[in-house]
Amino acid sequence: MLAGLEKIDWATYEGAYGPAEEAPHILRAIASPDPETAREGRYEFASSLWHQGTVYPVTVVAVPFLVELATTPGVHQRHELLHVLGALCDPEQTDGDDQPAVRAAVAEHSDVLLPQLAALNPEVRECAAYAVGRCGPHTRQALAARWALEEDARVRASLLLGIALHDPVGCADRLRSAARSEPSPVPAAAALALARAGLPLPPETIAPIAAAFASDDAWRSPWQGHADALSEVLDRVDAATANAITAALTDGAPGPGGPARRTRGAGATPKARIRAANAMTDRFRSRRSAPADLMPRLRALLTDADADVRAAAVQAAAHAGMPAAAVASVLASIAAGGDDDGRGPAGTALNTLVRLGDDRWREPVMTAWAAGRDPAAMYVLTEYRPAFDPDVFVALRRRLAAQLAAGLTGNPVIHLVSLVHHWGPAAADAVPELLAALPAAPWAAPAALAEIGPAALDAVPALREVAHTGQVRAGHAVWRLTGDAGPLVVAASALLASSRRNLAWDLDLVADAGPSAASLVPALRGRLTGAPAATYPEREEQIAAARLVWRATGAAAEVLPTVAAVLGAGDVPVRSATKLAAEMAPVAGAELASGLREALGNEYGRVDAARALWRLGTAVDDLVDPLLTAVADPYGDKGALALLVEMGAVDAVPGLVELADRDERVVTYGSHDETVWCDDRLRRDLYTAIAALRSSVE
Repeated sequence: MLAGLEKIDWATYEGAYGPAEEAPHILRAIASPDPETAREGRYEFASSLWHQGTVYPVTVVAVPFLVELATTPGVHQRHELLHVLGALCDPEQTDGDDQPAVRAAVAEHSDVLLPQLAALNPEVRECAAYAVGRCGPHTRQALAARWALEEDARVRASLLLGIALHDPVGCADRLRSAARSEPSPVPAAAALALARAGLPLPPETIAPIAAAFASDDAWRSPWQGHADALSEVLDRVDAATANAITAALTDGAPGPGGPARRTRGAGATPKARIRAANAMTDRFRSRRSAPADLMPRLRALLTDADADVRAAAVQAAAHAGMPAAAVASVLASIAAGGDDDGRGPAGTALNTLVRLGDDRWREPVMTAWAAGRDPAAMYVLTEYRPAFDPDVFVALRRRLAAQLAAGLTGNPVIHLVSLVHHWGPAAADAVPELLAALPAAPWAAPAALAEIGPAALDAVPALREVAHTGQVRAGHAVWRLTGDAGPLVVAASALLASSRRNLAWDLDLVADAGPSAASLVPALRGRLTGAPAATYPEREEQIAAARLVWRATGAAAEVLPTVAAVLGAGDVPVRSATKLAAEMAPVAGAELASGLREALGNEYGRVDAARALWRLGTAVDDLVDPLLTAVADPYGDKGALALLVEMGAVDAVPGLVELADRDERVVTYGSHDETVWCDDRLRRDLYTAIAALRSSVE
C-alpha cells in the first residue's frame, strides 16, 4: 500500500503552510492500523492538505494515495475518506485555484471508486455514491444500476442525489416518485434534489417529505454540505411550499380531505416540532416575508407542552425581527417566569421584548436586580436604548450601588453606566453613583457624566483629578462640561509619554478640543512620516495623530502626505483615513483624489471616500454605484444611505427600492441573533431614504 510515496519530492509542492514535506507522514498515518494514529492523520490531512476547504498543489498529488486508502479494506473509517474525496470535487465544499485539478484527479480514478458502491458497509456505500457522483456525469449509469439493487434507505438517498446531480430535469419523474413513495430519508433527498434544480415539489409530496425530515433518526447526508438540508429546501422552494412543509412539521400534515381534515403527521413528535422551530429560525434569517407568514405556527410552538419545543420556538422568535410583536404577550409570560439569569429561554424572550421596544421587559429586569442578579439583557438594553423610565432608574441606581459595594468591575458595572449615559440629563440624580463608579468603569463613567451636562458639574473636581493620572476620557468629560481643555491636554501628554500602545481612540477624543490641543503637536509630528506604518493599530494612530494636528493647527500640508500614504496602504485603517479626507476635502485639493477613488472599491472606506470625492467636486452620478454597493454589503457602512440623501442622489432610488422590496435579506452576517433586527432596521431606513429622495424632486 502507498507504493511510490517515497519517490515524490513532496517539498516541491505547496500546502497550507508552505512546502508540504509533511504529506507522506500524513498519508502513512491514515493507513496506520492504530485507530488513534489514523484519526490524527485524517485530522492533519484536513489541516495541511485541505485547509478549511481550500486545496493546494500538493492535494492534487495526494489524491491517488487517498483513493487507494479509501478503497483498501482494513483502513480505518474508509467512509470518511470517501466523503473527503467527494467533498474535494464539490465546489460547495472546496475552493482554491487547484480545485479543478483536484476534481480531475479524483475523476480519473472513478473506475477504482465504483466497486465501493457494492461494499458490505452501508456507510461506505453511502459516501461512495457521493464521491462517484461528484466525479462527473459519466458515472450516472453506474449509480442508476446500483439504485436498482440497493435496499438501504440512506444509501438510496445518496444514490438519488448522485443520479440527479447532472440531469435533474431528466430524472424529475424519478425524484417525484421517490418523494411520494420511498421510505425515509429518500423523500428528503428527493426534495433537496428538486429544490436545487429549481423544480416544484408536488402537493402530494409535502407530507412524506416532512415526515422524512421529522424522523427521529435525523438524516445527515454527505451531500448536504454545511447547510442543514431542511433549511436549504425551505430556502429554495416557493413560499407556499415552504410554509406547507413547516406546517406539516409543526402540527401534522393535511389529510386527504385538505386542511379541514388532518392526520397524525410529521409534527406528532417533539423532535419534529423542534426541527420545525429550528427551520423557522434559518428561514427568518434568510427571508423577510417568512416571519409574518409563519407567526401563527410559531405561536403554537411557543405554547407547546414540551419545554424543549418551547425553547426552540423562543429562539425562532428572537430571529423573527419586528413581526415578533405578534407573539409579544407569550414572550412576556416566558420572560416573567424565568429564573435562568437571562441566559435561557426566559432571557432570550426578554431580549426580544427589549428589541421590540415592548415595555414588558421592565418587570423581569427590575426583579433580577432586586434579587442581586444582572440579566443578560443588559447588553441588549445598552444597544437599544429604551426611553427613560423613573421606576427603572430607581432600581438601576440601587443595583449599581450594590455592585460597587460588592467591588464589582467590568461589564456588570459598565452596562448599567452605559444605560445612564443613554438617558443623559434625565439621569442627573445618578451623579453620586457615577462618581463612585469612576474606578470600576474609567471609560464609561466619565462619558455618562458628560452626557448628563450641567447637572454633573459637581463631578468636575474628581474628573480633573483622574485626568491628571493620564485618563483621557476624564479630561474629555471636563472639557465637555466646562469648556476647559487643560485637563484633557494634561492627560494626553501623560499618555503620549507612556509606553502604552493603541492610542487612536484617545487621540480622537483629544482632537475634539481643536486649537486648545496645539501644545501636543510637537509630540505627534513623529507619527506623520508620510509613509504607512507597518501594522493596522499603528496606521490608525497615524490617522488619529494627523486628525489632531489638522484640527489643532489647520496645517493641511503637514498632514496630507500621511493621509495619502495610509489611503494607499488599504485594509481596515482606510476607513479612518477616508473620514479625515472627507473632513479635509475643502483644502485637500487633488492630492488625495487618486487614493480616494481607489478607496471606493474598499469595503472599509467606501462611504467616506465617496463623501470626500463629492466635496472635491466629483459628480453625484459617478458615486451612486459605489454607495449602492455599500448599502447592499452585509458588513457595510450603512452611512451610505444618509450620504445618498445628503447628495440628493435621485438616480439611486431604483437600486434602493430593489433592496427594500426584495424578500432576500440584505444583512445576513454578524452577531447570530442580531442580523434580522439589523436587516429590519436597514429596510426601514431604506424606505425613509427613498421617500426623502423622491420628495426632493417633487
